[in-house]
Amino acid sequence: MKNSSLLNKDLAVPEDQFVRSITNDFTGNGFVDHLEWAMLTIQQNFKQMFLERHLPPITRSHFDRAYLMAGGADSLNDTVRFFTPFTDLQATPEIFPDLNIKVMTLNDSIQLNKVKQIDLRTKNILKSKLQYAYEMSTAFYNKDTEAFYGFREGYEMNKGFFNLEKKLENLDKLNFTELPNPISLHPNYMIPKNAITLLPKSQVQDVMKIIAMSYQVAFSMYYEWCIYIKEYDNIGLILPIEPAILSEIYKTSLMKFDSRRQMVHFVKEHYRRKAASPNEDYSVFVNRYLRGEHRFDCRGFYAEVIPPKYDLLRAKTRKKFADGLK
Repeated sequence: MKNSSLLNKDLAVPEDQFVRSITNDFTGNGFVDHLEWAMLTIQQNFKQMFLERHLPPITRSHFDRAYLMAGGADSLNDTVRFFTPFTDLQATPEIFPDLNIKVMTLNDSIQLNKVKQIDLRTKNILKSKLQYAYEMSTAFYNKDTEAFYGFREGYEMNKGFFNLEKKLENLDKLNFTELPNPISLHPNYMIPKNAITLLPKSQVQDVMKIIAMSYQVAFSMYYEWCIYIKEYDNIGLILPIEPAILSEIYKTSLMKFDSRRQMVHFVKEHYRRKAASPNEDYSVFVNRYLRGEHRFDCRGFYAEVIPPKYDLLRAKTRKKFADGLK
């Protein structure tokens, strides 16, 4: 007789017990504590929620370079402010046409999300009829089993989703085409066209927030300096950081350099004197540019400074940096 296993059997518990198991009761004294907690939890096992068995499994590496959203009085990013979704400052697919954002949040629960816009070819294969389609991957942390549970979902939507007057609390008043519509991520499977109306209101709100906020995170990362930090045998997180404090951090013992070169920074535009004849003054104008090392060790972790794309485009640098938006 063959052994059989029950799908999602770890999660087959009473609702109140499940809620307690995914509730984040960690209390820290600041951003460093939250960072350490985040780095600890992402080392845990990853398991699958078998909602659709035909989809590829979610692994830990799926969320490498997730943008950490955590606060604290001593936060490296305590001055970073995200624009509220569904306002006149809502970023859209016109601004970021190939969205691929990963985020880790430490709120009431510990959750990883990845929102990736589906390319046109795949969109046609999946028979998506609306303007935009997304693959949304989610993993939530269960402290009872000390594991993340991951799953994938597909959603499509029209441009009306980004309507500036949208209110998440008034879903009943929204036009059907303004709501995200669930789609299958496998071409041989279909989801009913009215599937969105069958979902709980809270779930629809969460999906809308995650997709809209992903664009706001991309918006912030386009202008903010970041640091990617990881243990050498694990995945890592991206942290926004104020560039003004970089020079102070470089002077501390937190960072160990592989060379004596100064850490990455901008050199302002200036004139440089060149060798010339005794009676001639020969100087050339040097544009603003980036100089220095951007990879280093920090408390036994690998770390990498990621300048914002906005500054890189203006500096026209030849240095190669990781793209925080990919």
